[in-house]
Amino acid sequence: MLPYALVALLLQSPAADARQIALSAMHIVAEVDASRLKGDLVRLAWSPDGTQFYLQTVERDGRGNVKQTRHYLASIGSKDVKSAEGEPDWASKYWTWKSGQASPAAATFKIDVSSRQETVRATAAPTGGALAKGGAADPAAGTTLQDVASAADTAQVQTIYSLKVKSETIGEWINEAVIPGVNFAWAPAPNALLIFAKREGGPLAVLDPAGHKQELTGAKTAILPAWSNDATKLAWLERKDKKKYDLKIAEITAR
Repeated sequence: MLPYALVALLLQSPAADARQIALSAMHIVAEVDASRLKGDLVRLAWSPDGTQFYLQTVERDGRGNVKQTRHYLASIGSKDVKSAEGEPDWASKYWTWKSGQASPAAATFKIDVSSRQETVRATAAPTGGALAKGGAADPAAGTTLQDVASAADTAQVQTIYSLKVKSETIGEWINEAVIPGVNFAWAPAPNALLIFAKREGGPLAVLDPAGHKQELTGAKTAILPAWSNDATKLAWLERKDKKKYDLKIAEITAR
């Protein structure tokens, strides 16, 4: 392991190599029970002094629109998650650079957004019988006009939005609005690094402007990754089951 001074120098270089990044000294700050907080977890922010975390949840209606937003704070050392009246100014500022389209350290190191449409079927389209061979409908053969009409009714067009960085797909949203920052986090300037995970939870991976990628050992089902303001630590929520998470932090080290 490299001395801390060299690690700091590595991280503060815009040309930092993701392949040299690792996590160490991991510990749990608090347990987060989403059923008690109510709603979906959508934000995790780290205070400038490194002692507090801001959590945000949202509740949605049947169309996916946000109908209520809730705010919470967790402190290092207390292991408590407490309700807050609103989002602190520091959390709003943090989220702005953390979830931006481009790295705070390098404008050309950015996320490209694309969309595509795909047709999917709830059931398999009929393939047998005379119709499949170009003949007339024959109920006895297993394929009828009603079968064809029913299959057509089950076909749906999905719109898929993809986020890509250096040809690496870091997240996809199907028939829903993209929420920046939910599954990724830019490192603070002058550090040109990006951390990301699968939206439903997965290993953390770090990416640099050269396209180098490194999967970090120590996180298996992570969501909402968040760098500390000095880029020496990383926080995330580690999924334990459907509703419970551990809020974890770890030191950034170099291989």
